[in-house]
Amino acid sequence: MPPEQGDATRPLQAVIDDFLLDLAQANRPQHTRRAYASDLHQFADWHAGPLATINAQCLREFFASLAHLSAGTRACKQASLSTFFRWAIRQGLLTSNPMTYIERIKPVPPRQHGIDRGAIEAVIGCIPPTQRRDRLLFRLLLETGIRIGEALNLYVEDIDLTLDDERIEVRGKGQSRRTVLLDDSALVQELRTYLKHMRYQHGPVFRASKNGRGGPLRYQSVQEHWASYCAQIGLQCPLHHLCHIHATELVSWPGSFTHRSSTRRC
Repeated sequence: MPPEQGDATRPLQAVIDDFLLDLAQANRPQHTRRAYASDLHQFADWHAGPLATINAQCLREFFASLAHLSAGTRACKQASLSTFFRWAIRQGLLTSNPMTYIERIKPVPPRQHGIDRGAIEAVIGCIPPTQRRDRLLFRLLLETGIRIGEALNLYVEDIDLTLDDERIEVRGKGQSRRTVLLDDSALVQELRTYLKHMRYQHGPVFRASKNGRGGPLRYQSVQEHWASYCAQIGLQCPLHHLCHIHATELVSWPGSFTHRSSTRRC
């Protein structure tokens, strides 16, 4: 049965927990659920009242308190709240989305001029040889163009290193699956060496090393590591730019659309 309207008077944190539980049951990516949780709990800490008391003016005051953040960060928080309110409408908790009355932020796309493969190679080159996981992960993103989430969802069982037919099977949005050929010999050798060194027989290829737990590597941690390596050579480059470089090379590569199977729009 759908919840009754009276449920909108429950503590906001409790309603948010229901929303996050629904996302988990819908098999939404963990890093996506974590981002929603962070944004919504921040709002719940700021707004003491229940869901039924949230209106446009309340939201304007909340976003005004975030004026010190970047436009991109504020746009993400707006999107999280809007998605949450749409879910609340479907649950019968709200009759309208208060975000409808808020002007949405349109972040200015970052300038990518001057960042090419040479710059990315310099970043990867500064990663210590002992950091095998990071070197392989960023090399994989650069040479295949797969998304970060797809790389973090890669399991040993998804890898086929049959000689001259090396490939991986990645899970994309909506759990769709596709095969990506590994046609870069250096990447294949690095992958072979990594698996042999780590002695992974099954499970995630890229795992966290904190406290020796070996759990799944977090999306946020990957971004932090990349930013740290970029800072070492004085470069500002968002991680997803590796995908753009790969796509650019595919377009300029003669016969690229028959040569490589990993062609797609980032």
